[in-house]
Amino acid sequence: MSFLRSEDAAFVQKYFKQYYLGKPEVYIPDRLPEREFGYFTFRERMMVRHLSFNSAEELLDLLGEKAPLHVYHSSAFYRYPRAPMEEKGWLGSELVFDIDADHLETRCGKSHDFKVCGNCLEAFPADAERCPRCGGQLEKVEWVCGDCLEAARSEARKLLEILESDLGFRRIKLAFSGNRGYHVAVSDEEILDLDQRERREIIDYIAGAGLSFRLLGLEGRGAAPDVAEPGWRGRIARSAIELVVSGESEEIRRLARASKVRDLEREVERLREFIGDSFPWSSLKPSIRRVLAEAARENAAAHVDVVVTQDVHRLMRLMGSLNGKTGLKASAIDPNDLDDFDPSFDPVALPMDEEVHVNLIKSHELEVGGFRLEPTSNRILRLPIAVAILLLCRGAATLA
Repeated sequence: MSFLRSEDAAFVQKYFKQYYLGKPEVYIPDRLPEREFGYFTFRERMMVRHLSFNSAEELLDLLGEKAPLHVYHSSAFYRYPRAPMEEKGWLGSELVFDIDADHLETRCGKSHDFKVCGNCLEAFPADAERCPRCGGQLEKVEWVCGDCLEAARSEARKLLEILESDLGFRRIKLAFSGNRGYHVAVSDEEILDLDQRERREIIDYIAGAGLSFRLLGLEGRGAAPDVAEPGWRGRIARSAIELVVSGESEEIRRLARASKVRDLEREVERLREFIGDSFPWSSLKPSIRRVLAEAARENAAAHVDVVVTQDVHRLMRLMGSLNGKTGLKASAIDPNDLDDFDPSFDPVALPMDEEVHVNLIKSHELEVGGFRLEPTSNRILRLPIAVAILLLCRGAATLA
């Protein structure tokens, strides 16, 4: 979904331009002249690609001049970044990951999405096909709530732990996308030349795909994994304890239904009574042990966009740029500070001390820069610029 009116887009671009003319702290990628850049325009919604810059000043000048809707740079390095793709001369690529709440199972289940008629300025359920008033086409508004953002943070946390503890990577950059997820880029020298197949192996590892429960000691006579162990043995042991101790009853019932294993719910309740710092694998029936081990693996795995990580030519959102879906900043985060990052406050880069009237079609609960908006619809409201721009970008409001 994007702007409902051309004047909404022009209004947002004016503030984007102010932001970029202020020479913000935009991330300047390593080996800048070897990167391809691209951006989306506001008016035509066109992608302009095959750009390169020799200096940070050149890049910042373009951002101030064009004030783009979205800005991207390649994860790859090229001999000729301005050339067509087949002539660029690939020199290597960072290992990148995209975590998007839209691709995750969340508590909200995307129940907050809805559709809007741009003619009638009315909101309708997400499954509506046409506007019942005018018969016109409806545009989907994909809302982002606290559960969405927390689910994405959880996946980022798991991914970082595997990349650092298991794979030993040290040059890791983390960013909030400015919308509903996180981006991670690894630039350790040894991974730059990996091909798609080799990157797929890393994806499989962080997902725990193809793990042998026999080799992990969960089948047969092998020693069962302990929480203090490194790698996937310890990860599954810790995850199993978390699942049993903290797992919701509905989640356990779902497991029982899906696995068709009798007594699973009763066994989990029994485990909750005496479980401590270790998981009593040996006390479980083999069928229950396997179901809980698989559930623990799924719970501990990091869920990322496979296509993004495999792509050795991927364009990634430029950190420090504004996300045209929200007006929020794609914000660099120290990996050690992930839990302290506030996605409702820290990425706010547009004015909170200026206001504008908007025709709000529909909004769920929303918090931006300390301003809280309760669920409402079909109202004229005077809102801070940063809040109004987020709603305009989502297509949930127009200028009044």
